Amino acid sequence: MIAARRSLIAASAARVPLRAMAVRAQSTATVSPAALAQIETRWAKLPECEQGAIADLLAEKQKGDWNKMTLEEKRAAYWIAYGPYGARTPHDPAMKWKVLGWSLTFTAIAVGVWAYWTANVIPELRTQTPEWKAEEERRAIENKQNPFTGVYAKHRKEQEK
Repeated sequence: MIAARRSLIAASAARVPLRAMAVRAQSTATVSPAALAQIETRWAKLPECEQGAIADLLAEKQKGDWNKMTLEEKRAAYWIAYGPYGARTPHDPAMKWKVLGWSLTFTAIAVGVWAYWTANVIPELRTQTPEWKAEEERRAIENKQNPFTGVYAKHRKEQEK
């Protein structure tokens, strides 16, 4: 514990980045077959630091002779480079139906709220009542408004007959 603290203090005094120390320490380690076994099923569950360590170690091994790499290492390297994880995860085929369902649900709720609001909350305008419309027509005839196409024109045609 004390030795680890001393190496950290020495690294900070020498201005050596901790990342560089970690890479140097990782480059000397080897990838155990247990770490690479079933990498396809375990990769998403591994912590990011372990993913990075495995990827870095395999990248170093790939720089050397590929004939010296084991089949598990080659499979793991291929999986890390081209596997369907992260941004390459296949889309859920049911997702479009989920999106459509939720969209229709919220649209139906919005239409329901609008229908309730217009039917029950907004009061009827007094200018839309039949009495108001009849009085409007009476005044238009009295004032001879729009004598060619309006209410007065209809009234005039009825009087001419």
